[in-house]
Amino acid sequence: MNTIEKLREPQYEGFLDEFRCKSFSKGQLFSIPSMGNNEVFIVHSGRVRVYLSYEGREFTLCFLEPGDIFSTHTRAFLETCKDSTLMLVGAEIFRDKIAKFPELSIVMTGILGEALGSTLDLIEGLIFHDARYRLIEFVLSWGQTSGEQTAEGLRFECDLSMEDISLLIGTTRQTTSSLMNNLIRNGYLYRDGRKNFIISRLDDLKSLLDSRSNRTK
Repeated sequence: MNTIEKLREPQYEGFLDEFRCKSFSKGQLFSIPSMGNNEVFIVHSGRVRVYLSYEGREFTLCFLEPGDIFSTHTRAFLETCKDSTLMLVGAEIFRDKIAKFPELSIVMTGILGEALGSTLDLIEGLIFHDARYRLIEFVLSWGQTSGEQTAEGLRFECDLSMEDISLLIGTTRQTTSSLMNNLIRNGYLYRDGRKNFIISRLDDLKSLLDSRSNRTK
């Protein structure tokens, strides 16, 4: 059950009343730090990228999926990766609602904690690890979080583009594509359709991370 479904349960009646729905087209940058707007939103449909920008480089912190809650009052840029619909409400109104339903604050804390964790992972990766390491870490994380074990290996769906993945691991699309093809050529990973992948050598892929981590110590 995602956040929107939960908020429509009888015990939270009225919580969503003052939220307004707004649609955004793919690739629309709808919030930047200098705007100074202060709203809370729930992703109703689509996907939102949360990222930082520094000296012309972009660093993706996380992707928000349907049901995720976030705020425009941060130092991050917010951009839609797909045609998306958001449910928005002013931050002050949201605070009043949380005061009435304090148990819901953990929902907000969870996604903000994920964004913070992603920020620390990104910093660590950029300082201590190369792009290949960061790609392998991404593949393993995505596969182990959302995949299912099959006879061929760990199968998972990933509808992120190479551009999305490159922004997430802090490198170029060309580098990401080349490194991904290298993993496929060496039999660690293979495609199973347009959006599906299978990690066929899971333990070997984990060992690559372990060996590279040990070399940085």
